[in-house]
Amino acid sequence: MAATSTVLVGGLALAPAQPAAADPAGVQRVLDWEQPADRTLPTAAPPQFNKQWATAYGATNTTGAARDGSYAVRFELRKSDPVVSGSKRAEISQRDEQPANAERWYGFSTQLASTWAHDTSAEIVSQWHQCDLGCPGGSPPLALLTDEGRWKIDFRGQFIDLGPYTTGAWVDWVFHVTWRTDSAGLLQVWKDGERVVHRTGATHGGGPRSPYFKFGIYKWDWNTGAPSSVTQRVLHHDALRLGDERAAYEDVSPQRGCTRTAAVTAASATTHEPVNPPAHAVDGDLTTRWSGQGFGAALTLDTGAVRRLCGASVAWHRGDLRWNDYTLHASADGVSYTKVWEGRSSGTTTAPETVLCTTGSLDVRHLRISFWANPENDWASITEARPLVL
Repeated sequence: MAATSTVLVGGLALAPAQPAAADPAGVQRVLDWEQPADRTLPTAAPPQFNKQWATAYGATNTTGAARDGSYAVRFELRKSDPVVSGSKRAEISQRDEQPANAERWYGFSTQLASTWAHDTSAEIVSQWHQCDLGCPGGSPPLALLTDEGRWKIDFRGQFIDLGPYTTGAWVDWVFHVTWRTDSAGLLQVWKDGERVVHRTGATHGGGPRSPYFKFGIYKWDWNTGAPSSVTQRVLHHDALRLGDERAAYEDVSPQRGCTRTAAVTAASATTHEPVNPPAHAVDGDLTTRWSGQGFGAALTLDTGAVRRLCGASVAWHRGDLRWNDYTLHASADGVSYTKVWEGRSSGTTTAPETVLCTTGSLDVRHLRISFWANPENDWASITEARPLVL
């Protein structure tokens, strides 16, 4: 149901509020390698995980590249490495102890080394394996892989293309899965805060337990003799958080703070001066502005895709001389909007000011900023505005 704007009574406004605190009980395991007890590599896997590599370089802790804190894990797999668990792999595996019909959250970051060149052969970098005993055989029901120079997801034999990969850069992933064999199943995937997959229906093929998570490098073609033009793969992995049904996106997301600005593909407004159009509020220039007259004048920003919104950054013309009362509404489809914040700018700066959604983070594409009052006149004038995403 679309939300409607409400004028702030008597010029009063709510102060910016923080989103609800994450429920720590919903996060079952954090593996960011910052705890000394977890840095057991390469001898053994950290507690609650299993080792699936055969060399001293297969899985090692490193401080050379870290997404979260000071440490990360570096995986290296060579074509000449021994076979482990039936194939060529260097992986860390969750134990096969997930209950049936489990709802799970998985947040982590991956970084492909600069040597990760295009290959004629694909490789899995994260997978969800069906249980070891009493489950159907075959390929994992869900896997994240690189293939043909692109990120792809293999979901029950169907490949979903997520675009080209870039080496030497961290990519943040969040997977939300309800493991079911009937229509109640759910798969959602976010890449760097953008929702790239939303599927309902069966998520695995059956068995007494739900699939379990594995991460690292698995390159089956090196074991089968299929064509491959490379002999080495190096990958970094960090910021792993595993959550259950009590968790939420922000509990497991590698992006721990609401600081990432989303690109705006289009800006529109309910009203504007010809010399101060909506585009001036997203041009990166604090000396230009959008101006629209009237209480309720609204600026709408389109990010071009559904993303995980957590707040907004707004800079006001004459923001150091007057406060502005305004509301934020967000929408996934541009039709139904939900109020996510209301309040007042500080009145002390022309710089962008950050406000956080009081609803917590949510998946949206459009952000609407509606002006209600200032102490000087009935003009809304915003010099720069950006959605903030996790």
